[in-house]
Amino acid sequence: MTSANSVDPASIRERILDAAELCLVENGYNTRLHAVIAQRAGFSRPTLYKYFGDQAAIVDALFQRELTKYLAVLDPILRGREKLLEVGFVDAIVYTVIYARDHELLQKGLRDSPEIVLPWFTTRSKPIVEVATGALTPHFERLFTPEQLAKMSPRAISEWAFRIIASLITTDGIVDTADEQALRSFVKSLLSIAFLPPPDQHRDDR
Repeated sequence: MTSANSVDPASIRERILDAAELCLVENGYNTRLHAVIAQRAGFSRPTLYKYFGDQAAIVDALFQRELTKYLAVLDPILRGREKLLEVGFVDAIVYTVIYARDHELLQKGLRDSPEIVLPWFTTRSKPIVEVATGALTPHFERLFTPEQLAKMSPRAISEWAFRIIASLITTDGIVDTADEQALRSFVKSLLSIAFLPPPDQHRDDR
């Protein structure tokens, strides 16, 4: 077993989270894993408690790390070329849903322990909303035309994107999210609805 005193704190945290990810995928979210994670990481159980706390805190830290990884990968995709706002919006949603569908740790939790994972997208979603919105907003600001900026908030568009993504990741509906073309068409249809002109308030009732 490695002495934590001989390793820098950042490396300790990463080793613990790497071990936790493997243990969760192999054993599930509801298994008591502190001893297993400690053994796999090569540290003592007190070291795990010192750096993270209980198992729930480790899972929280792991989700935060995975969100950071995702945003780092998404960033160059949205910067890849000049786009229209509508194209960037659809690309961000489609890429994220596909990324989540292929994410082993997330899918394991949604399938086997939804009571642990779903709150990240519902009752405990505020931290993720804030991080994701903060990362997406600069991209959407770059894609807005001056006319669009006068009418819409890039931050509101970013939060709307997150809420669509959360729904597509966590619930089943009419669209098959495994079919990228169908998913892209569905998101485009949502966007077309959002940009429909308002009804004519002066039209005679029929």
